[in-house]
Amino acid sequence: MSEVLQSAGWLALLLWVSAFFAGLTVLSVALGFLLERALRDHRIWSLPLDPGQLRHELVGNLVFLSVTIASFTAVLGARVTRFGDDSFVRGLGTFVALALGFQLFYYWLHRAMHRRALVRFHRWHHVSRVTTPLSGQSISFVEALGWMLGYVGLPVALSFVVPISAVGWAAYMAYNVFGNIVGHANVELVPRLPGLRASSLLSNVFVFHALHHARWSGHYGFAAALMDRCFGSEWPDWYELHARVAAGEPLADLRVRGGAAGPTA
Repeated sequence: MSEVLQSAGWLALLLWVSAFFAGLTVLSVALGFLLERALRDHRIWSLPLDPGQLRHELVGNLVFLSVTIASFTAVLGARVTRFGDDSFVRGLGTFVALALGFQLFYYWLHRAMHRRALVRFHRWHHVSRVTTPLSGQSISFVEALGWMLGYVGLPVALSFVVPISAVGWAAYMAYNVFGNIVGHANVELVPRLPGLRASSLLSNVFVFHALHHARWSGHYGFAAALMDRCFGSEWPDWYELHARVAAGEPLADLRVRGGAAGPTA
């Protein structure tokens, strides 16, 4: 795959990148809405969407996809990434390194976006209080540029330390996009299980991020509670609220609180 990317012309790269991200977005959004329809007993919020929300989110997705496609095409076309072979070991190493690197990067980007100087660029995403599969990539142009530092800047930087696998990079991007979109669906797929708090360090429940949209602060990490737990921005009542939703009791008020203490950030 790396040889193909390094030899392809600009038009071919544009077409391949567009097909990859647009196709993945469409499939993930479709699955997310299908899950919401099929699993109504597992809804997180029993609340209606705000008027015009889906149109707002659709515009945000078009902005995000445009920035993403342009950024990947430019970086791949400029041949600035050092690719190695696509062996299993290099591919797995690339995937894991990008997953960990994006966790670190996104937490601080997201937290910075909630500061007074940058919050105006993040408000677009928070129009979605009750989230949908379209909410994940519904962000402003400026915030989308910030995401690209993690999407393309991080892999390019990593490639100067050790050549990366093109397959591993593509696999991580597929995981990232799919998880971001489906993870914003208004449904909880994770049952209440023993050890859920420990496993949330690597993969959190859907309720975890849904509370961020409802409460505005806390839960800044991407798809995992690791960074929030390390830096004190985890709401301690998420476990209790997840138990309610997992038991088939959707939350009826965005201001709902569990019996645990208040927010840690």
